[in-house]
Amino acid sequence: MKSLMKKVFAAAAAIATVFGLAATTVATANAADNATLTVSTTDAKFAGKTVNAYKMFSATVSGDGKAVSYTLTDEWKPFFKDSTASGLTDVTDANVNDKANGYVSKLTGKDLAAFATKASNWAQAKTNNIKAAATATVSTGATNGNYTATFNGLDYGYYVVAVPGATLANASGQYATLVSVDRTNVTANIKGDLPTVDKKVQVDGTGKDATDAKIGDSLTFTLTSTIPDMSAYDTYTFNFKDTLSKGLTFERVTSVTVDGVAAPLTVGTDYTVTTPTASNNTLTVAMNDFKNKQQANAGKKITVTYTATLNENAVVGGAGNTNSAKIQYSNDPSTNGTGDSEPSKVRVFTYGFTVDKYTGDQYTDAATRLAGAKFTLAPKNGEPMSFVQVNAGSGTAKAEYRVANAGETGATTTIITPANGKVEFRGLKNGEYTLTEERTPHTYDVAESIDFTVEKTGEIQTAVLIPKESYENCFGHYIKYAMRNAMDIATLGTSVNARLSPDGKTFERVRIAFGVAGPVPMRAVNAEAFINGKAVTLENIEAFGRKVLEDIHPRDSWRASKAFRSHIAVESAKRCLIESVKLAGGVL
Repeated sequence: MKSLMKKVFAAAAAIATVFGLAATTVATANAADNATLTVSTTDAKFAGKTVNAYKMFSATVSGDGKAVSYTLTDEWKPFFKDSTASGLTDVTDANVNDKANGYVSKLTGKDLAAFATKASNWAQAKTNNIKAAATATVSTGATNGNYTATFNGLDYGYYVVAVPGATLANASGQYATLVSVDRTNVTANIKGDLPTVDKKVQVDGTGKDATDAKIGDSLTFTLTSTIPDMSAYDTYTFNFKDTLSKGLTFERVTSVTVDGVAAPLTVGTDYTVTTPTASNNTLTVAMNDFKNKQQANAGKKITVTYTATLNENAVVGGAGNTNSAKIQYSNDPSTNGTGDSEPSKVRVFTYGFTVDKYTGDQYTDAATRLAGAKFTLAPKNGEPMSFVQVNAGSGTAKAEYRVANAGETGATTTIITPANGKVEFRGLKNGEYTLTEERTPHTYDVAESIDFTVEKTGEIQTAVLIPKESYENCFGHYIKYAMRNAMDIATLGTSVNARLSPDGKTFERVRIAFGVAGPVPMRAVNAEAFINGKAVTLENIEAFGRKVLEDIHPRDSWRASKAFRSHIAVESAKRCLIESVKLAGGVL
């Protein structure tokens, strides 16, 4: 975040001169404000969201652009006069402008982030009647990894930029953006975060994204979110919505808990439960009077735990049984509107196998199949399992048996082959089993028991999940060095990704990777270790570039010599990092 004052003058005389020429300067400099503010984020959750810019201070810029003075707008005076809202004390009508200027100009780090939160909440609260100076919409598509919103025709000033509904802090602990628009084109990052939910299926006490089970098994699911800061809202909607697959039958909500709070929340008082139905297999856990009851716990985790049974409609193998949860939350204090979070999904897999009973020396399609053979299936060293016949089979169709639910009518432990000799067992969990032939048809000998393992099959990778902290507030640049612009293999490829401190002055985290700098793509870990935590300066970037030579191992080839590749590795590392700093809003 930028300090309120853009420049500190070298001498009091210079200040007097500038202010003495204020009338002339304003006529020259501010007659053509018409500024453009572009805010951006790498977080796809913000795509299509509304962004509001609230003008806290008006700005007067000198003709040479080197001096900026600020005047508090009338609609923000109540904010600074209210010590609870702003944190400022001893403010009167007479001194509010000077007090506000002096207070904000000295804020840094966590204090500035906390002030941005207060200012954003106050601006968005309907009771304060603050109108946004401008509104923009975040792009639905990303350009170079960034989703952007552009405010055109802005007056110079100091703005609070906030996304309605972004009631959580981002990875840097920031809820909203403060930015000085004091030149024609200004860029800034969108701050804050939107509510999310993380759904897990519990396996031996650990939350997982997937598990396997047999039909009839009871599974425990958790839905975890973060209690938002609801200061800007009169009331706040916060509902967990979980859509179960057809293969799951809801049992009950076992608890709703808040981290650090000993007693679980009470159904009927703190929340209500709407159970799934045949036509709408969605579980809703709606929080009651959420702001009044939970505002004091803003930032803490809230978790819903419920159980469900894998039923006879479960998909066997393949992509499994997908279940999806989301949060419905208030997203605009002025309209009481709501939005939905991105869904969080888990999968439950169940499996099957086929027995083919035949006679003959060779297992072929022409071999004689045997009807009437009777089998039992048991977990290894366990008792025979109960099954329900789904399809009796025929001379052309296999029989189908699925694992029975507990106490289900028609269940049997005896599996009988049809005329075509084939039986499919369905709804099994991974594990070791024993198949035993209890009776053979006609005069054939009974086959020996078979021990085997049901293993995961048919899995489909649907996504690669990258933790949010690995990319939030990160900006990167890539350079491909080749002999021509198109259809050419790179002589060297360099990619840098950087995250700066909130004030843009320190490298918080830098990652660099090379292609064609060794036998495989390579990270320059020594260069990363050198630059992380250092100040954003050209001198440090120069040293960073030289440092990559400790990590890479380029080779001589007909495309380029080792020495040349080493040279362009150093140069491209520096250039990529400089571009990343610019994208991140840093100043060199």
